[in-house]
Amino acid sequence: MDVHPPHGSIHTWWDFSVHLTIITLGLLIALGLEGIVEWVHNRHLLHRAEANLSSELHENRAILEDDEKSLDAAEKQLDANLQLLSSFATRHQADGELKFNWEWNSLGSAAWDTARDTGAVALMDYAVAQRYSEVYTQQSLVNTQALAFIRDVYRNAAPLQGNRQLSTLQSAEIDSMVSNFRQTMVDLKLLRNLSNSLSRSFERNAPEAR
Repeated sequence: MDVHPPHGSIHTWWDFSVHLTIITLGLLIALGLEGIVEWVHNRHLLHRAEANLSSELHENRAILEDDEKSLDAAEKQLDANLQLLSSFATRHQADGELKFNWEWNSLGSAAWDTARDTGAVALMDYAVAQRYSEVYTQQSLVNTQALAFIRDVYRNAAPLQGNRQLSTLQSAEIDSMVSNFRQTMVDLKLLRNLSNSLSRSFERNAPEAR
């Protein structure tokens, strides 16, 4: 914003008053226009952020539903693996083979991260921002616990790397596998509980994600 001095000389108080009034009005108009431009920019930024958040949460809700179905299959697989290991530990005979299949899709947070980085969250009503924050905090917990569960699956499969067979494992290795599988079951149940809490958070805080 530039303020230029008058081109002509000022000889009277009247001339001074006129020039001062012109400068003042110019500054007020410039500030007003700048404020309008900023307001329009902020409104556009907020509307775009809200649209992106609504789309992302809707997609995350669908992903979560599929992930919860995958947890059902994973729990059945873990039960079968534990039964097989327990049977082998007592009879040293495996009626079947261990399976290590898993499927999980992480929940996205790009829209929320962008809204925070661009300052759009600060433009939201506090209660609205708080509801979004609760949902995405719960999502982060779910994603973190999902990583722990996936690491469990790979750890469970580690003793059989290099084409080793269950029948070639030592008793201590079998006991360790049983302990690891039980821990995996605990982590899976925690992941399920966190996912259920996130589902309720979607219902409570982000009805547009339905």
